[in-house]
Amino acid sequence: MAYKRITFMDVSEIIRRWRDGQTVTEIARALGLDRKTVRKYLILTDKGGGNGTPEPAGRPAKKQALLAPYLDEIKHLVNNKANPLKPKTVFDVLCTRHNLAGKVSYPTFKRFVRAHRIAISPDRTTCRIEVAPGHQLQVDYGKCGLLIDPCAGKRRTVYGFIGTLSFCRHKYVEFVFRQTQQSFVQSHVNMFDWFRGVPKTVVIDNLKAGVIKPDLYDPKLNRAYAEMAEHYGCFIDPCRVASPKDKGKVERDVQTIREQFRKLLALNPNITLAEANRAIKEWLVSSYGRKKHGTTNQEPFQLFTDTEQPLMQSLPEEPYEAALWKEATVHPDHYIQVNKKAYSVPHPYVGKKVIVKVTHNLVRIYYNERLIKQHPVARGFRQTDLADFPDNVRHALDSGMPLYLCNEAARTGPHLEKLVRKILGIHAFINLRKAQGIVSIAQKHPTEISEQAAETALSRYGSITPKLFKTIVEKTDQQETEQDNQLSLSDETARFVRDMEYFTHTI
Repeated sequence: MAYKRITFMDVSEIIRRWRDGQTVTEIARALGLDRKTVRKYLILTDKGGGNGTPEPAGRPAKKQALLAPYLDEIKHLVNNKANPLKPKTVFDVLCTRHNLAGKVSYPTFKRFVRAHRIAISPDRTTCRIEVAPGHQLQVDYGKCGLLIDPCAGKRRTVYGFIGTLSFCRHKYVEFVFRQTQQSFVQSHVNMFDWFRGVPKTVVIDNLKAGVIKPDLYDPKLNRAYAEMAEHYGCFIDPCRVASPKDKGKVERDVQTIREQFRKLLALNPNITLAEANRAIKEWLVSSYGRKKHGTTNQEPFQLFTDTEQPLMQSLPEEPYEAALWKEATVHPDHYIQVNKKAYSVPHPYVGKKVIVKVTHNLVRIYYNERLIKQHPVARGFRQTDLADFPDNVRHALDSGMPLYLCNEAARTGPHLEKLVRKILGIHAFINLRKAQGIVSIAQKHPTEISEQAAETALSRYGSITPKLFKTIVEKTDQQETEQDNQLSLSDETARFVRDMEYFTHTI
C-alpha cells in the first residue's frame, strides 16, 4: 500500500466537511482516506466529543452516553489485579449486569475503551498449520484463578484442562484443583467421552503428569499416560521443550478459557467447581461453539458434528480405569509405602526397587515387568500377607509367639502365666513385646521369686510394664535375702540370754 502524506490543507478539508455535517465515512470516501485517519485528526483538532468520537452539532453519540455511567466499573473489571478481564469479556459482563444487550454494540464499546485508554491490545503475528479432521488434538493446562475447595476448607488454585481439536476448533474444558498423574489421565478419559471419539494424535506439553523425561527424539512418557493411550489406540506427540507454539491452537485457548472463568467468577463470586464445569461445558456448545471461528469461518460445534466427529476413532468397548504408577523401595521390614499405606512384599525382594500400579480396588507390584504381589487396597494403614515373611519372622506375627510366651510363663508358675495372659488379652500384637520382656525377666530369677513377684503384680497393680515387674522382682529377692541372713539361736545359747531388766537391777 502506498504511503499518502497528509498536508495541512487535507486537515482543513476534513474539518470543513465535518462542520458541514458529513459523516466520517463520507469524508473518508470523498478524500480517499481511511476512516481511522479522519477520526484521528478530528480528535487531535479537538473537534470531537468528550468520549473520543467526533460529535457534530445535532448528532450526539447516544450509544457512547449509555456507557459513560459504567466507566469506573469498566476500569475496575479490566485493571483488577486479582481477577482482570479483557474488554470483550467486560462487555459481556456489562450486558448481563445492566441489560445492555442490543442497546450497545461491541464496536461502540471498543471505541469507548480506546478513547479512555483503558486497554490497548498489542498487534501479534502467527503462522497457522491446518490438519485433517480427526487427526490431531492439542492439550494444555491453564491457571485460571482461585475457588473455595470444600474438602480443604480454603481457597485453592483452579487449573483449566483444555483439549482443542485442531481441525474444527471444538474443545473440551475441565476445571480441576490438581495436575497430578491420575487427574491428567482421568481428564483425558472424560474428554474422549465428551467427544464420543478418539483422535489419532494427542499433542501435549512436557508436564510431568504426561512426560517423565523430555527429549526431542525419544521422550519418556509417564507409564499411566502411555497405558491410557494404548487403551484408546491414539499416539502421544510431546512438543519440543520451551516451544509453546508447537500447540498454538490450544495455547491461544488458554487465554479464552481463563477469561470465561473470570467472567463466571465475576457474575457469581460463590460459584463452586462443579457449577463452573457445568457452565463452561454449556458455554462451549451453546455460545462459543455456535459462533463462526475467525480462522475456519465456520461454527466449531457444527463443524465438529458434521465433519470431524464421524472421522474420529470409536471409543473402546470397555471403559478405561485410570491407575497410578509409582516406583517404590521394599524396606527391610518387607513393606512398601504407596499413598500413605503400607503393603507387604515377598522376602526375596527386600531392598529392591519395584513398580506399583494402584487402581481403585487393587494394588499390583511388579519387578522387572513381572507381577510379584497383589493386594486389595488397604482400608487401614497396613496390608500384610504372612506368607511374605521368613519362618522366624512369621512366628513373631502369627499366633505362634503369643502361645509360646504363655507356655514359657506356665513353666515358671500359674501366677506368671496368669499375668502374661492378662497382658496379651488386651491386644496380643500390640503388647507382645511387653509380655516378652516380663517372661525374659522372670527367667533370669529363681522360680519362687518370679512367682511371688507375679502374684504381687496381679494383686496390687492394674497395668504392668517390664520395668515395673523388674522392680517388684528385685524387691522380692531383696526381702528373701534379708530373711536368710538372720541367725537362729540354739537352746544352749538361749540359756545365756537375759532381759534388759537383768542388767538394770541393783542390790
